[in-house]
Parts: sequence; C-alpha cells; structure tokens
Amino acid sequence: MRSFSAYESETQQRLEHVRSRMATALLQSASSNGTVGLIAVSKGHPAAAIRSFYALGLRDFAENYAQELLAKADELQDLTDIRWHFIGKIQSNKAKKIAQVAQFIHGVDRLPLLSELAKGASVLHPLHVFLQIQVDEHDLNKSGCPYEQAQELCQALSQNPAIVWEGFMGMGPADASNDRLHFLYERFIQRAHQLWEKFAPRDPSRQARPMQVSLGMSEDLEIAIRCGATHIRIGSALFGPRPKKVKPPENAHP
Repeated sequence: MRSFSAYESETQQRLEHVRSRMATALLQSASSNGTVGLIAVSKGHPAAAIRSFYALGLRDFAENYAQELLAKADELQDLTDIRWHFIGKIQSNKAKKIAQVAQFIHGVDRLPLLSELAKGASVLHPLHVFLQIQVDEHDLNKSGCPYEQAQELCQALSQNPAIVWEGFMGMGPADASNDRLHFLYERFIQRAHQLWEKFAPRDPSRQARPMQVSLGMSEDLEIAIRCGATHIRIGSALFGPRPKKVKPPENAHP
C-alpha cells in the first residue's frame, strides 16, 4: 500500500471535515431526506486537485467560467463518470458549448439563456437545470430571477423535453448574520416549493421527482442543510484559497 503524500493527506482531511459538518447538520435538520449532494467547486484550482478528490470518491465538480470548464473537461476526459456542474453567469454566446459539456446548470435566471442552453441539449442527452431565484431581493451583488417574475421561466422549464428541471438554486448575501440567513433560506425554500408544486412536470412519461435545492457554500453549509438544501456547493473548505493569478512582468512581450 502506497503512502499518502502531505497534499493527499490534507485533501482527505478537508473532505472528512466537510462530510462531518454535513452529517452534524443533517442530524439537526427536520426537513432533510437524510442525504445531501456534495458539489466540489474547483474554480481556479488545477485539474490535478480534481483528480485527488476524484480518487477519494467525489464525482460532482463545478466551474464558474466557460473557458476553465472546457479546458478541465478536456484534460480529465479519462474520468468517464465525472459529473460537471456549471455555476454562475453564462454569456449567451457560450451557453451551447457549456451545455454540451456540463450535465448540470446552476443559475438559469432568464428565458433567453434557457433557449440558448437548450440548443446544446437533446432528449437523449438532456441538460439538468436549477432555476436561480433571488434569496434576498435587496442584495444587488447576487443574480437570480425575482420570485414575482419566475412563473414564466418555470413554465418553460417544465415543458422542454431536452431539459430536466431539477429544482432551484440560490445564493445568500455574504454579510448576513446567521439568523438572517436562516430566515432567508427558509423563505427561499418555501417559495421554491410553491413554484414547484404549481409548475413541476405532470407528464406521466416523466417520472415524478422530488424538488432539488442547490443552496449553501463553505461558510454557511450547516444553515442551508438545516433549512432543507439537497445540494451544497463547496469550494474553499475543500480546495483551500484560490491561487492568486500571476501578473506578467510589465516589460513582458505578448
């Protein structure tokens, strides 16, 4: 049996710590079904770091930038059962390419984007989508469809055969207190359930699925799980701080 390197040992410790936090939060949750999906957000970290977590059993990885997703997916194409998630803003001209690589999209918040994503999906290779609605309508730093405007988008999601509507995604304000986050997350999930019950697919050819909720990150995963999150998106608690981009010397030639 080969010995772990210091990096591999630290990677395993971080994963075990996150899973321990998840387990504790699940015990405190009244609404959970007993499981929560862990999505490792590898933005800014090399493909080698993804390989390390893959070797420890993780299969769900997320990127925030199209170019980074495409490059890493190409480099890691030998990991045939890896599941790619895309989180964050998507430019319309890159939506089709992203849809051809990522299986899950967290953050669809407008109809034109959904239409562009659908061009990269098919009935045989459907795209799994989370509708992003606002957690806090007063937080101008987070995107998302306002709750009052979400019905048209829900209707479109529920009727597109190349789209599997998984549920909802949200991002809480960074400077909110724990009590404030708890209130916002409970309200978010309550509103999500109202939309899901009204617009979730009723077609018998689509098996009825429980609503999925992508909510919570490294700093607030416990609150998100206790409120009912089914998926959490974890970056720094797994990978550590993102490496700083090295600026080229001022006199460097292109």
